[in-house]
Amino acid sequence: MRRRVSRAALFLGILFAFLLPLASSAPATPWTPSANAVGDARCTVEDVQFANEKELHELLGELADTTYMRLFPVDLNRPCKFWGKDAGAGAEEETPSCAAGDASDADEEPASAAFSHSSSSSFAGDRAVSLAPSLEPSAAPSCSLTPPSPIDNPRLGERQSATTPVDRTISPREDAALASASAPEEDCEEDESSPTFWLDMCRAQDAQETHATEHVNLKRNPERWTGYNGSHVWRAIYDENCLRNGRRDGRREVMGGGGDAIVGGASESESTGIDGLCYEERVLYRLLSGMHASVNVHVALRAKPPKRAAGIAEWSEDPERYARHYGEHPERLRNLHFSFVVLLRALRKAAPALLDVDVKLGEDAVEDARTEALMRRLLDTHILSSCAGVFDAFDESELFRASISSTSDASAASLKTQFKGVWHNISDVMDCISCQKCKLHGKLQLLGLGTALKVLLLPEHLHRGALSRSEVVALVNTAAKFSHAILKAPELEKLAREAAAAREEAAATTTTTTTAGKTERSADASDDDPPGGSDETTTRKLMNAAVRAAAAAARDGDATEEEEDAVIAAALASDARVLTLARHYARDTPGKFVKHALRALATPAAAAATTEKTPTATKRERIVDAVVVGGGLAGLSAALTILDRGGVVVLLEKEGYVGGNSQWASSGINGVDRVNYPENPDTVETYAEDCYKHSRGDNGNGNALAPESVEHVPALTRGSVETLEWFRARVGVDLSKVGRLGGHSHARTHRPASGMAGSTLVSGVQKKCDEYRSSGAFTVMKRHRATEITTDARTGAVDGVRWVAPLDGVVGANETAGWTRARNVILATGGYAGDREGLLREHAPFATRFATTNTPGSVGDGHKMAMKLGASAIDLQNVQIHPTGFVDASDVDAGTKTLAAEILRGAGGVLLTRGGVRFVDELGGRDYVTNTMIAEAEAEEAAGGLAANGGGVALNFVILLDAVAAAEADKHVPMYVKKNLLARRDTMEDVANWMDATLRARDVKRRPFGKLTRDVVTDAIRAHDDAAASGEPCPLTNKTAFRASGRFDLRGPFYAGRVTPVVHYTMGGIRVDDAMRVVRARDDGGVEPVDGLFAVGEMTGGTHGRNRLGGNALTECAVFGRAAGRAAMIVRDGETTTTTTTAAAAAADATAATRGGKEGFTLQITRDELAKHASSDDCWVAIGGDVYDFTDFLDDHPAGAEAILKLGGTDGTEAFDAVHGRDMLEAFEAVGVLAE
Repeated sequence: MRRRVSRAALFLGILFAFLLPLASSAPATPWTPSANAVGDARCTVEDVQFANEKELHELLGELADTTYMRLFPVDLNRPCKFWGKDAGAGAEEETPSCAAGDASDADEEPASAAFSHSSSSSFAGDRAVSLAPSLEPSAAPSCSLTPPSPIDNPRLGERQSATTPVDRTISPREDAALASASAPEEDCEEDESSPTFWLDMCRAQDAQETHATEHVNLKRNPERWTGYNGSHVWRAIYDENCLRNGRRDGRREVMGGGGDAIVGGASESESTGIDGLCYEERVLYRLLSGMHASVNVHVALRAKPPKRAAGIAEWSEDPERYARHYGEHPERLRNLHFSFVVLLRALRKAAPALLDVDVKLGEDAVEDARTEALMRRLLDTHILSSCAGVFDAFDESELFRASISSTSDASAASLKTQFKGVWHNISDVMDCISCQKCKLHGKLQLLGLGTALKVLLLPEHLHRGALSRSEVVALVNTAAKFSHAILKAPELEKLAREAAAAREEAAATTTTTTTAGKTERSADASDDDPPGGSDETTTRKLMNAAVRAAAAAARDGDATEEEEDAVIAAALASDARVLTLARHYARDTPGKFVKHALRALATPAAAAATTEKTPTATKRERIVDAVVVGGGLAGLSAALTILDRGGVVVLLEKEGYVGGNSQWASSGINGVDRVNYPENPDTVETYAEDCYKHSRGDNGNGNALAPESVEHVPALTRGSVETLEWFRARVGVDLSKVGRLGGHSHARTHRPASGMAGSTLVSGVQKKCDEYRSSGAFTVMKRHRATEITTDARTGAVDGVRWVAPLDGVVGANETAGWTRARNVILATGGYAGDREGLLREHAPFATRFATTNTPGSVGDGHKMAMKLGASAIDLQNVQIHPTGFVDASDVDAGTKTLAAEILRGAGGVLLTRGGVRFVDELGGRDYVTNTMIAEAEAEEAAGGLAANGGGVALNFVILLDAVAAAEADKHVPMYVKKNLLARRDTMEDVANWMDATLRARDVKRRPFGKLTRDVVTDAIRAHDDAAASGEPCPLTNKTAFRASGRFDLRGPFYAGRVTPVVHYTMGGIRVDDAMRVVRARDDGGVEPVDGLFAVGEMTGGTHGRNRLGGNALTECAVFGRAAGRAAMIVRDGETTTTTTTAAAAAADATAATRGGKEGFTLQITRDELAKHASSDDCWVAIGGDVYDFTDFLDDHPAGAEAILKLGGTDGTEAFDAVHGRDMLEAFEAVGVLAE
């Protein structure tokens, strides 16, 4: 008996197909539909695309972006009804059963009764007829939409913990606007002939029928690649229901090979397949296939995660992913167009009812009016008429027409019930997805399609009052999603074509023979070599290429003279092994070519290159123009400036990533910008006055400083003007937002509209530097720690840097030393805030009592190397204690804390004592705020409270933001909430309860006696607002600058955090002149520059005095980094032959050649060393034998940082493979391999 496949099982599979990492070979050439019919609708693909581009895309996008439409009511915690089955059910069957089973046999009855029937009608047949279209001709395709019994498969029955959590952040305004909209009354009849039969079409997905509904902001949860591997779910369904690859019992599967994207549409080429389905089956199938296509397009648009270490700050597209889906199956895109047409038809049919929907939330009259206007415009007669070809292209009256004319009442009655039952079962499967974001978008789009079907199948007089808020939101958003996918698919197709063409061109340049054996032009051949067809010509070209490569490797220091001679001799002897290697390596990687050639020849030179510990080798190597030590913003700015001048730069970075402390700076970069902000009264002179004032300390009231302590203020403030323009014009970063931080007279702190200032600037400059890597002008040597600056014995000028790196790449074992020659050395190693027992204790012992916000690498390496050469230091005792470092409740005693950025106070946040009292001008200078906090703690101790130095909560304070402040700091607040450093509190009572429980607020002595904490805080806020409204200085704190947005919103919600003073910045450092040249003392009391040595960034002194203004750190890095880059001497017209000493370099390079290393060698990382990298500042994970540094990716990980951190320092292969496909790792480069 022929096996049959459950039709409903295919629909279950379709919903999970987009979760399956799709196996494919090289992407085929993509295709976009041409002028052809959509199928099952009266329009062409071009009709849909034209209407979408002309009117619909922009309008739907704007409407979906309104507050009403972007807040989707959804229940993401609805239990999976398929869990709870016996995990061993069916495990003993040798062959999976293809029958769905009667409802009476199931442990749990499906959403509607099982569709088991026997009849002579056109719907008659076996209980589970295959949905896979028959290849045999059929005069009248039969329909039997059989919903499955609860899935009896052990793999689906295994509960998985939720992954890729949804960002549940709702802005204060959105939260205030959300009033519970009651679900419409549904008086649904089970009688198919009843007009109300379709009212419960969306029952399973309409969140308003549950008690766990929450509103999720869709804009905070864009549809993108998550790395989630849903193959276990898909394969359970796939195997259980016999959906095999290829042909089976004379039938063809509807799915593409290997579970690839869904085949769709009704093209001539597949008319024997899809057209073999009855109309109702085909419509249902194509709607789900269209949803699948939309998902695939959106995932391809945002498929590659940010790689800040590589200068990529945003998610980017992956056109090859798109090509894998649609390169060989362009017909699948027609299902997307078809589904969009069905949605548009539903919008048109429901227009009168939708115009009656109240889309006003009542919180923002302007936003409410905008939403109403956009809805009216979408449903306006003009739009409906101008795009009538697509709004009316689908004819829903064709559905169930066969059942209406059927002579069998039983058959006529069954198909509608089957259709609705299948939809309900598909909806139930969505609750089984453990990827929360996948579930969110799956539920949204399935509900949108279900709503469209509900509208089309209900009589029009029932539309009013039949649509819930979640259905309206889902219908509009699904239409907007499909519209966006239709618009963007051609763009992905174009990018994929260009990538394919580039690959073909690259392949062509390396091809030397045709299929007929005729020799063609080789890229390795000399330009003077004429094209030829003989083997002799080919050999000669490869010989030339090999000789040129050997010479280049020797010139660049990648080969000794002995190695060069050995390779050239073999090339001239036409050694087949060397010529074969020349074909693949000589042109692009001469150094690697030489190493492989030596290994193949097994010469003494090759033996030396593979010896584990090679004696010192003498190499001829060019002298680079500059070695930059430190990869923060200062070092990168200097490097890019030199590169733009035509110089050659090597950047040494001791960490495994570039960015330093700069990448964590979030408040912004200071600068005077009168071009983009002409109304701002700020001037360079005013900026300088602010710097001078606050450099004295004590909120500008401290004692006068020596002139050399602030000698670089003029250069800083003047340079800020052109530096802002440099970032915008040369680097191309967004600095469109400007705010005012503490101590500043005007708003002059610039930041991007999205992302954090530090990481955005670092990524932008790094990206521009990396553009020079392919030419060899820019080299980055990570995990290379500089140990000494060398000088010419005759002239005293700097001539290079000695460094150490792990021996043979084994981190944590012995180190190997090297020396890089350079005309200039630019030190950009940061401060010494992390050198607790060294420079910090020697010069600023008071600071050692505090935790720090600095990375572990801030230990004064550059200071110590410079001072060994006699460099002068200045103000090393001046260390900034920042007032607000977050206290993480999970690790209150952590020595490294996260900075609570000053923008929180600039946006209107207030500081309170543990007891709830305001005590300080929040916008005062950092030292003033910190000193006031310490004084307050000491006063509390004097009053009989906790000892100020006693640890615990004694030196803890509260930072409190209202809804308005949170909205202003809209990038910082969500990040801090995500890290559990700020917490949302809905009412002031909640804030008070937290303070009482966590900070012992009721025990504080210096607070109004007998008052509840809630009342103390409320009174403090009101007094603050009264002072702001008065126009006079605050009588309590003398605060004069208040936010312009009005009073503190006491209605809630609030965002509260626990803060304490932390070591943040070292103002003192190495003394430099105006060109950033390091200076040293002369015998006569003056100073002189150290020829060729520069210092920039935090390691220098002479700018900030006793106190640095917020935002000046990034300004200093960029302004002075560029100054050093301009002053460094470069040579453009030649290279210098010299001697370089390296230890075990050849062995390291040989390892890299076999493992694909890019920085000279590949690290062999021991498990003990791996275990050391397990923090949020340094997180390594081993996967599949390779070790990855995910530090920069933590905050961008869709499932949250904690999901990676819990694997930090360990082999996470098993945990990774349970959730992700290995293709996720394509976006990352391994830092090494795990040594067994």
